[in-house]
Amino acid sequence: MLEEIERAAAEAGSILMETAREGPDIRRKSARELVTTADIRSEEFLRGRLSEIIPGAGFMGEESSSGGFPDPPFWIVDPLDGTNNYAHGFPMFSVSIALWEGDRVAFGCVHDPLRRETFSAEAGCGATLNGSRVSCTRRGDLSDCLVATGFPYSRKEGDPGVDLGVLAYFLQRVQGVRRGGSAALDLSYVASGRLDGFYEQSLKPWDMAAGCLLVMESGGKVTAYQGGAWTLSSGGVLASGPVIHDAMRRGIP
Repeated sequence: MLEEIERAAAEAGSILMETAREGPDIRRKSARELVTTADIRSEEFLRGRLSEIIPGAGFMGEESSSGGFPDPPFWIVDPLDGTNNYAHGFPMFSVSIALWEGDRVAFGCVHDPLRRETFSAEAGCGATLNGSRVSCTRRGDLSDCLVATGFPYSRKEGDPGVDLGVLAYFLQRVQGVRRGGSAALDLSYVASGRLDGFYEQSLKPWDMAAGCLLVMESGGKVTAYQGGAWTLSSGGVLASGPVIHDAMRRGIP
């Protein structure tokens, strides 16, 4: 099944690239959040394509979700993670697909169409990048680490939407902090050892479901943003290599 999911993600990625060449229509969901024709086309394609893989399975997509969780099994899809990047021509966006079965993410796939990289995992079977096994880092000192974070769309004057104390904690301790704009890719980079950790406070299930499975299957540790077990309803995430996780957690009140 994983190969079928990978093909679906790659096909959706081709839709994103084709729409980019045509010039997507862009509109605002909110003051800072955009949606494009690429988001819509990709999600419509994936709804149909994934229904062929598991007929009757539920579907939870960013552009059509009503907010509740379907009965398992169900797909969790971000048809274009990093829409603002995509709309501005910034080369950091992806397609994210996860399958929730029972009480866990059973399959996850994140595809980067620009770099032709496909990160994928099946629960209990490890994580891969373009078919080759990957693993997270095992660095033990924050001063040796590169971490990433994200910022919410709900920023307003006088309220940046993030805890600046948390950002300061990491800026003062790590080699660097990155903000790529695609949580799915950030988590994939943790899984493949390109980043040592990732934290973000305000995320939706489709932003993190596939990526969290990738990190867990690469030997990393995933918790809710403020600790405790990660679930689809956590609203945020802290993901890292297993050794550095506690040190990262200490920076988040």
